[in-house]
Amino acid sequence: METSQLWKNAISYLETDLSRGVLNTFFANTKLVSLDNGKAQIVCPSKITADYLRRRYLPQVSQALKSLTEQDWNVEFQVSQENTPLREAELGPLFTPTALDGLVSRYTFSNFVVGLPNQLASQIASSLVEGTGSSVSPLFIHSGVGLGKTHLIHAIGNAVKERDPQAKILYVGAEQFTNEFIKSVQNSRSAAVFRKRFRAVDLLLVDDVQFFAKREGTQEEFFNTFNELYLAGKPVVLTSDQHPEEIKKLDSRLISRFCGGVVVDIQEPDVDMRFEILKRKVEEREVRIAEETLLELAQEISGSIRHLEGALNQLLAIATTKRIAPTKDLAQAILKSRPRPQKFLKPQDVVAITSAKYGVTVEEVKSAKRVKELVLPRQVAAYLLKNLAQLSLNQIGEILGGRDHTTILHSIKKIENEQKENQILQEQIRTLRGEILGKTL
Repeated sequence: METSQLWKNAISYLETDLSRGVLNTFFANTKLVSLDNGKAQIVCPSKITADYLRRRYLPQVSQALKSLTEQDWNVEFQVSQENTPLREAELGPLFTPTALDGLVSRYTFSNFVVGLPNQLASQIASSLVEGTGSSVSPLFIHSGVGLGKTHLIHAIGNAVKERDPQAKILYVGAEQFTNEFIKSVQNSRSAAVFRKRFRAVDLLLVDDVQFFAKREGTQEEFFNTFNELYLAGKPVVLTSDQHPEEIKKLDSRLISRFCGGVVVDIQEPDVDMRFEILKRKVEEREVRIAEETLLELAQEISGSIRHLEGALNQLLAIATTKRIAPTKDLAQAILKSRPRPQKFLKPQDVVAITSAKYGVTVEEVKSAKRVKELVLPRQVAAYLLKNLAQLSLNQIGEILGGRDHTTILHSIKKIENEQKENQILQEQIRTLRGEILGKTL
């Protein structure tokens, strides 16, 4: 097999462990130039890239090449003498160039797989595009890593662009906004250009706004940008890995603005949705894989969609490199080599164990009663559901008798603060954590 094809397969293999951001940033302009005498030589566009890959990702690259070729390689990162970017055709499917508006064209509503975990978010996003939703802006989408919020925010931008080609749309990551703002403060002309870029738009899309936390100057600038767009009736769409009220060190004015529109979360996909995602990915790549093979992956890989796609890429990369069929047996072999996931933690176990520890019943904890004997176990249960089961505020509220997210957030913060001074409470929670986690071993 040619080294160029092998490197494409290695990049696909790496997507299991590395994010698209890392792959797009540090691997896009790399090239495997030779495999000889046990050495794998990879050319990088700059010394900075070569040093970074050598320092941070050498073990992962070595493992990818070993898995694909069944041979150990001494990987060397070298600096390209040509210093020219690779052609788009050489980059593979991961590296889709973005337009000047920042949008990735391949992220659309048509290839966004909808299921119960993301149905509400998808419907609200569609209503914003179609103009049928009332008071949708700002739309704040939050979820864990790799569950589709970035896909959805790009889909919104691409749909608006298709409906109105003249619309001024801008997608930007919060980190990029911060970096551009820092550069703009150097002189008044740069500041004017910066403000025009972000305020003279018809739709602003900002990804990963949790990055604004602790950055007071950036928060002030974004608050003013947001206000100007809001007063002009221009929609703003935001994403984060947390609910606005959970982002620590975020200005209360921004939290108020973010919560003033629609806040919606995306949950982890269930088995049916994971299976549909895999089928869609296979169709897009125009390859043939038996449904029993896809079902094997869907049943065994939970959580992040990125991990699901990564496993599919790994399967296809190995099958292509070794010129074998991507069978169920091969999928099982790949799954065996992956780290064993933690056994699922049932929320009802958290509530039951906590209730028993405090000598009350689950029904009492979920009830509307606010007596002292029930308030503490209820708050502790909320805290543990957040920190151990990683549930959203809304989910915890539903589990604990239909309470709203504000009440749940108050409970969690109260337990966090009281633990700092109350050693008895610290010990109670430590014991509870041990009993609950012991149930998942």
